[in-house]
Amino acid sequence: MKHRLSENRALGVTALCCAILVGVLGIGCAKVRAVAQAPADYYRTSMSADFAAREAAAGSLLALAEGNVDDSLLQSAQAALDESCAAADDPAARYAAGLSLKTAVELLYNAMPADERDGQGSPAQMAWSEFTSRTAILSHAVPEYNELARTAAQKLSGFPAQLLADLAGAHTEEMTA
Repeated sequence: MKHRLSENRALGVTALCCAILVGVLGIGCAKVRAVAQAPADYYRTSMSADFAAREAAAGSLLALAEGNVDDSLLQSAQAALDESCAAADDPAARYAAGLSLKTAVELLYNAMPADERDGQGSPAQMAWSEFTSRTAILSHAVPEYNELARTAAQKLSGFPAQLLADLAGAHTEEMTA
């Protein structure tokens, strides 16, 4: 009878240790995921729609410029637009692609015939206005995102948070070029 009791006690202690380990790791990983999620939540709620609207305006400008500007400008702008759209789920990559998009669309717009782009209320002028407006909005949102990303990175840099973040795959990065 004593032998079975000691076996059950060892099994109970092992189960208790496993439960504590799983609980600590589970709760810890959930907490570091929440910390790392703050910048992503801000991006999704405050920036993603502006990136999408800017990309839509760039698409409109591409359509309006077709046949009116050098094909190399169109191809460059289309490649930048495709890169920006492809990075929709990665804030830092979308920001970097957006910098190329801004340059390419600006060159494209300035190459359009003056009567198409300068006419008050013209489709090209309206799309350009939307593009530059969204660019300005994003330029004001990026510092807030970066501050959230820096804060999260700082919180996740110590022990045991860094270990738990690595286990949970919870990381964040700033929007920089």
